[in-house]
Amino acid sequence: MGKRLESLDVLRGFDMFFIMCMDPVPCIFYALGKALGHEHHWLTQQFEHVPWIGFHFYDLIFPLFLFIAGVTWPFSLAGKRERGDSTGRIVWGCVRRGLTLFVLGCFIEALGPGGDRNILQFDWPNFRLWSVIGRIGLTWAAAAIIYLFCSRRARIWTSLGILLFWWAFTRFGVAPGAPEGWNPLLTGKFTLAGWIDANYLTPAHRGEGAVAMIPMVSTALFGMFAGEWLRRTDVSGPRKAGLLSAWGLCGIAAALVVAFAFGGYSCPIAKNCWSSSFTLLAGGFSAMLLALFYWIVDVKGWRRWGFFFKVIGVNSILCYFMARTILPYDHIERLFFGGMLPHLPPLWGAFIAEIGVMAFYWLILLFFHRKGIHIRA
Repeated sequence: MGKRLESLDVLRGFDMFFIMCMDPVPCIFYALGKALGHEHHWLTQQFEHVPWIGFHFYDLIFPLFLFIAGVTWPFSLAGKRERGDSTGRIVWGCVRRGLTLFVLGCFIEALGPGGDRNILQFDWPNFRLWSVIGRIGLTWAAAAIIYLFCSRRARIWTSLGILLFWWAFTRFGVAPGAPEGWNPLLTGKFTLAGWIDANYLTPAHRGEGAVAMIPMVSTALFGMFAGEWLRRTDVSGPRKAGLLSAWGLCGIAAALVVAFAFGGYSCPIAKNCWSSSFTLLAGGFSAMLLALFYWIVDVKGWRRWGFFFKVIGVNSILCYFMARTILPYDHIERLFFGGMLPHLPPLWGAFIAEIGVMAFYWLILLFFHRKGIHIRA
């Protein structure tokens, strides 16, 4: 059974909606909050990343996308098996997809948000090797290969083993020069992962999350567990949604226990190092969102409301690439709204411009969708 769930496209589009433009200022909700004079309102703050310890809605966007990529793999793998693809060919497909997204991420980062650089310039002091999309591609590929060769029990133990290892590594792995007894999880300073990134894995000599791809594999595997559950034909749709919600609640509860219950050996929720508690929390929220969208779209059949997000979700790679390279946000804003913005209050102008740019991107994606053009890595 390789049937595609429409709720996955809608949820992916919902996720991409928040990252179509550069974060966080262009976000519609963030701009609206500032325009209403609530820059520091709790809702506005949900569209800013937490500096280190804590969790905002915006911190969920990256792991949710990786989780969704994991959910699709059991369906995709079933289709490949039905076509008679060999294991070697499937493995090569995973590797090729991971490398393609990595190279695409390098291209996007080299070009720059303003389009004022190019990939052949080799501006190494400013070059970001480990992009968001590149890390998604590589960690998804690793998780997909694990899924291909390991039993369900082995995958569960692998996921838990990664989280346990990562807690020990981030709690006790201290960079050279740190004070004695230093706990890098509390402040984010002197982390061994960041030190390895800066000294060995990045041309710009800064922390870019390369080592933190290790726990991201668990995030992708969590999505694959969910996808495996959704593929079952002997379970009703409402029960699938209910159990996914229960799994999500268990993940959130486990994250809070890990984050607070062990004193000095606790693992704070920190996205920047993708801490084990953050992995559990993001996985829990992702599972609950998937359950909600699956119940609304695929169980209840309420699909018309989700068309806006589906248009984005079926062309998520094109959406990401377009907004960051050939049609960057600031260029579109100046082209269509440059003459109007000086006559509006700055905050309201930002809000109106954001809606307009979003509409511009969406209409392009709608054109591709109507033509049946769906670009995938």
